[in-house]
Amino acid sequence: MHILYTNDLHNQVAPLSQLPQWQRPDSVLLDGGDAIGGSNTAFRWQEPILQWMRRLGYAAMAMGNREFHYWRWLHRWREQERQFPLLACNLEDLRDHRTCFRPWTTLRHPDLKVAVIGTTPVQFPVGSFWERKTGWRFLDPMLCLPPLVEELKASHDGVVLLSHCGLEHDLKLADRGLGVDLILGAHSHDLTPEPVYRGGTGILQTGSHGRYFAEIEWEPGRARLGWTLHSCS
Repeated sequence: MHILYTNDLHNQVAPLSQLPQWQRPDSVLLDGGDAIGGSNTAFRWQEPILQWMRRLGYAAMAMGNREFHYWRWLHRWREQERQFPLLACNLEDLRDHRTCFRPWTTLRHPDLKVAVIGTTPVQFPVGSFWERKTGWRFLDPMLCLPPLVEELKASHDGVVLLSHCGLEHDLKLADRGLGVDLILGAHSHDLTPEPVYRGGTGILQTGSHGRYFAEIEWEPGRARLGWTLHSCS
């Protein structure tokens, strides 16, 4: 599978203008979240970067802390701009079952069926005042991911995690034996010149603000990734 990956763009479109020259007919475009210019407490009426991503054909993105918002109508508004899946397996909406995000999605690639899961940063603990006030429940990825991964491994050829929880968190997940093939990280703005391996899991992140994007050749079960970090300067 040929993957082009971005994370923490923060409204910088530099890599998006360069992706077409590296894109193949079978390329999968993924993003780790925090692409937009707004935040979880402020918003802009339009987020043109989502329209860029839609036109390029992104397959999925993790819900960054900027993509999360307390106003539900804004999630629906952004869904219309985006028109590709926003993933957060550790977020529950206790008030509205018409949510505009999902825990995971399936990518059907020639000869491969791959599950892609997303995680978002925990804003407040389960049972807190803010959970009761807002109706949003954030679960600990360390607790909710393992059973979901095991379930998806039984029905897919591979599992990829789009994690907007930071590199240190991702390394802990892998060290605890989370059985995903690949963790594409975000949030901490780390740049991994080479993928970090923990057992059978490759972990990487491409910095922030559109300075780099990653080109990945990945095959489930293969010990090492084909990996190129492209500079957008």
